[in-house]
Amino acid sequence: MRASKEKRLGLILEILEREEKMRVRDLAQELDITPETLRSDLTDLVQMRLVEREHGFVRLVQAPQETPMSIRSGHHVQEKIAVAYAALSTVKDGQVIFVDAGSTVLLGLHELAKRRDLLVATNSLPGALELSKMNIRTLVLGGMAYNPGQRTYGNFATNVVDHIQFDVVFLGSDGFRDARGFTTLHDNELGLKRHLIAQTQKVVVCDASKFDDKAPFMFCTFAEADLLVTNRLTPDQRRKIEDIREILEV
Repeated sequence: MRASKEKRLGLILEILEREEKMRVRDLAQELDITPETLRSDLTDLVQMRLVEREHGFVRLVQAPQETPMSIRSGHHVQEKIAVAYAALSTVKDGQVIFVDAGSTVLLGLHELAKRRDLLVATNSLPGALELSKMNIRTLVLGGMAYNPGQRTYGNFATNVVDHIQFDVVFLGSDGFRDARGFTTLHDNELGLKRHLIAQTQKVVVCDASKFDDKAPFMFCTFAEADLLVTNRLTPDQRRKIEDIREILEV
């Protein structure tokens, strides 16, 4: 069965992360798709400002951009699923938790169906829909809707957070290369994430690819995080985040 368009776009980005720059014909051969299909996919990625084409080659755009959620959900899928399920398996019956709009955490939401009497707050629009389908009490943060990330943000969202006593908050990161902590691509996420950091236990959930990604706005130092759940790390990667209190590798 051929991959869906969203999955193909995610695979293209994964390959270009590895190769940096690649001939279009070689990329079509690796994906086992026709040149016509690849041209259509690349046109979409160029319009999203995620890749650029030059004389038969294609490469990633180096400036930080937020990849649309529909594509991120198909990016590093197996690594994200392992991390998400490990993180959310730590939730206990009766807890009040927050899950943010990161693509990693969303892939593990079905783990929460095993728990009783949860209250889950989220600013993720697709996450809220998925939680409600599982009959989990779900509080959707209000605010402005941001389309690429399919999330809410702003003063209305942060005001809701200030009225909730969370047991655990689960946050994603857009990368932490060359950073002193966890980062986001957009300043419109900073206010909400900083309000959440002031809450009780903070768990950052991200796949190991984030060690190579960079984003401009830091919302949390390594020392502020209680737990990082990620994939298996190299000794060098562990040294970079040695200030984190606890690290769970899966």
